[in-house]
Amino acid sequence: MKNLLSKILIFIVGILIGSIITFNTLGLILGNILYQELSDPKLNINLTGIINHSQDLTNINTLEQSLPNAQKIVLPTTYNDKQNLTGTFINNNSTKTVILIHGLYQNRSMSINYIDTYARLGFNVLLIDLRGHGESGGTITWGQTEIKDIDTWCNYLRSTMHQNTIGIHGVSLGGAFALLHSGLSTQSADFYVEDSSYSDLKSLYYSHLHNMIQLPTNSKILDILWMYSQVCMYWHTGATLDMLSPRMAVQKATVPILFLHGDADTLIPPATLSDLYNNCNSPKEMHMFKNSIHAQGITDYPEEYNQVIHDFLLKNNLLQ
Repeated sequence: MKNLLSKILIFIVGILIGSIITFNTLGLILGNILYQELSDPKLNINLTGIINHSQDLTNINTLEQSLPNAQKIVLPTTYNDKQNLTGTFINNNSTKTVILIHGLYQNRSMSINYIDTYARLGFNVLLIDLRGHGESGGTITWGQTEIKDIDTWCNYLRSTMHQNTIGIHGVSLGGAFALLHSGLSTQSADFYVEDSSYSDLKSLYYSHLHNMIQLPTNSKILDILWMYSQVCMYWHTGATLDMLSPRMAVQKATVPILFLHGDADTLIPPATLSDLYNNCNSPKEMHMFKNSIHAQGITDYPEEYNQVIHDFLLKNNLLQ
């Protein structure tokens, strides 16, 4: 009898161990798929309606050919992945430069609309392609390596272009990376402007995934998938999205930040503006554009947009 009980116990333990191994293996497989999909344009088309324009370089090529003071720049990454970063430098004979950072699945062409905003204020302008976009190599890491890439551009501006003042203006995903840089980089810029950034990518994706999969709001399935996807992300990049939260990053910022958002944004909730602003401990301003959808403030209200930036820079003694 004892031998039989022992065999039954061993059998049960074996089943439990096998089930745990199978469950975790399946979880890691599905989590890795979800992580990979977070960096895949196809998933984001389904979730957000964002179309992949990252390889359409028509407008930036035209700009570089038409502007005599425009120079294409290619730099090697300082991150150990042997990739190149590409940007366009607009030289306005100044010692102040603003770095413009585009949104998800775009390229530096998206930043063209912001050139005049800063040129009229006496700034040079550097439009950059994020890694995995446009002519820059690498893959999206949601800020982990992008922060180091921004450091590379800042070092180039200071050491090679001899710039005394550097600002960073990011839109949508670019705004999130600007905020991550403000709090997580050891080489802070002199000011930051973020337009339509998310505060926490996890909550944003939860919302869209729930709507897409039609799961109950109290479902634990996404919690489990998210946990495994973050394990896989850490394996790939050395970070998780919880570690790359703009909301958390701005708590460590020390230089002026301007927060911008549209109150008709259906992609990133307008309440995100207050969330980011309230968590920021550095000198700060915020502005909401009425009836403006995601990242369209400069298109809907160009004069108001330019004035808000002018006033922010003037207030913080950045126009001298």
